[in-house]
Amino acid sequence: MTTHYDRETLIDYLHGALTPDADASAFAHLRGCAACNGVYDEEAALGEALRAAARAEELELPSLVKARVWDALRREKPSWTERLRTIWGPRVAVPVAAAVALAAYFGTPVLTRPPAPGIEAAFYLDEHNAQTQQNPFGPGASPAVYSADSQDRASSAAAYIDTADAATLDDAAGAVH
Repeated sequence: MTTHYDRETLIDYLHGALTPDADASAFAHLRGCAACNGVYDEEAALGEALRAAARAEELELPSLVKARVWDALRREKPSWTERLRTIWGPRVAVPVAAAVALAAYFGTPVLTRPPAPGIEAAFYLDEHNAQTQQNPFGPGASPAVYSADSQDRASSAAAYIDTADAATLDDAAGAVH
């Protein structure tokens, strides 16, 4: 074989960047050409050396470079969005989101529940007034209690009680005479 592959083509072959036809032809050529095989081996060794150097310990920057980087970072003021992002990080956002979810879950039935039925105080006053008007002097009767909103009932009930008192006094007087 008289033609040899150039270094760039052998590097492409080494990295698998050739088309399948060109790859097959380079493979066949490397089996029979010692010169191209030597260039291929050099490139493969150089690639391995670079990979080994990259896997080795990281290079240390000079202390002066590190100091300048740290000074530049300290002088730079964060924007309000960066500060807000720092404040509302996962440490705060997750518990707040959980509290909001629990409040929404447990608070919704409380907000939509109808109020419990109750009896107003006026009902008890009206019921007491009705019982005392039927028999104002019966056993366990107490003076009539009127609600503040029933002024007209108070005057009519007072007239009823006065009439009942008069009737009782007449009955007592008739029995004595």
